[in-house]
Amino acid sequence: MAPASTPDISLARSAEVFFSIGSNYGDKEVNVSKGLAWLSNLLTDFKCSSVYATPDCHGGNKVYLNAVAYGKTILEPHELEALCKRFEADCGRDNAMRTLGNVPLDIDLVIYDANILRPNDFKREFFKIGYGLI
Repeated sequence: MAPASTPDISLARSAEVFFSIGSNYGDKEVNVSKGLAWLSNLLTDFKCSSVYATPDCHGGNKVYLNAVAYGKTILEPHELEALCKRFEADCGRDNAMRTLGNVPLDIDLVIYDANILRPNDFKREFFKIGYGLI
């Protein structure tokens, strides 16, 4: 019996994706840069906006640093979201931080293959600014 062949993932259909990256706690510039570097290794055809500051969209007094990243992937949305949440946790995001409103790193999948998965984020300045820069 011949060994099972490995599928050629280069033939798999790639989805275009856009992520929102933000931080309001610790070394925000380093945190956003870490998120962008991580996404650049996860996605093909990676592009990102510059990093920019925005006010807290929930009315708090913490300034966020944000960016938007674009790329292509063969992963499904639920796989991407799980990987993002695991990476956020690795960067210090946990329930205690959430309770305090501290966000070391937040990475959200906003658009997957022209489908807006997070319509509220899509409408907010922290996403619109970076989306317009890509």
